[in-house]
Amino acid sequence: MLAAFAPLHAADKSAEVITVAIPKFGNELVKKWIQEYTETHPDIRLQVVDGKTGDADLEFVSDAAPQEKKPYVTYVGRYAILPVTTANNPLHEKLSRKHLDKKELKELFFQENALQKADKERKDADPFKELTVYSGTSQTSRAKAFASFFGLQTSQLRGKRIAGDDLYLLTAINKDHSGVTFNNLTYLFDLQNRKLKPNLSLIPLDLKKEQRAVLEKGNLDETLQLLEKGEVALIPLPKIGFTYSDKASVADFLHWIVEKGQQYNHNYGFLTLDEKSAHKEQKQLEEQLLSNR
Repeated sequence: MLAAFAPLHAADKSAEVITVAIPKFGNELVKKWIQEYTETHPDIRLQVVDGKTGDADLEFVSDAAPQEKKPYVTYVGRYAILPVTTANNPLHEKLSRKHLDKKELKELFFQENALQKADKERKDADPFKELTVYSGTSQTSRAKAFASFFGLQTSQLRGKRIAGDDLYLLTAINKDHSGVTFNNLTYLFDLQNRKLKPNLSLIPLDLKKEQRAVLEKGNLDETLQLLEKGEVALIPLPKIGFTYSDKASVADFLHWIVEKGQQYNHNYGFLTLDEKSAHKEQKQLEEQLLSNR
């Protein structure tokens, strides 16, 4: 590594404070990064703060970054979104026999336009009319990324909207046996035993046979490996990152995450950056570090 990117050590003993705002679903991973980084950078103190004020040095983002708030964004990983129901759903067996393609996923999760609705009424064929879709309404919900993947808006999601963290979506479908939703791997899998959480059942997708077989196993590590081999059709893989203002200590922390912190992503249900993206982020951060020294 270039000498320019050696740890930044303060001249005095007082630690520089960097504030970090994190949503619940990224909380454990970011805290792990903070723990590992500060062990070798005792002159820096990373402090987790409430993200509602919008004035943290680092603000975690999981979809398109709000560039108007802070001038820089660095991406540090990815996450996957999968459709899910429960074993108690009366249509579970029927859903398990189907392999939904993109058109069917849109029909399941999104409202129809007038022409589509009229066509179905003529045919009397809405295969998903007995299912209740649950989606989140908060700023940190995966709803925006999921809708964007299909070229749609969150306002076009059908069913019921749940306030608060996306973890509550799983509570909703466990209470309402007709419920279906979508969520990230961090919430769908038990991070300790690496298995799909009890009673959850992934909705089968129209994928290649070997890809489908991996998802059917319900193992987190095998799922992450599959998704990192290359894009799997029908599975959104949005990036996670931070928005921030120009500050050498912040850029140094982010450079460490991109270069060394990726090794912890899988532990918490996140994918690493692909090689091309990682190189791009490193280059951007190195340019910032050089300009600040």
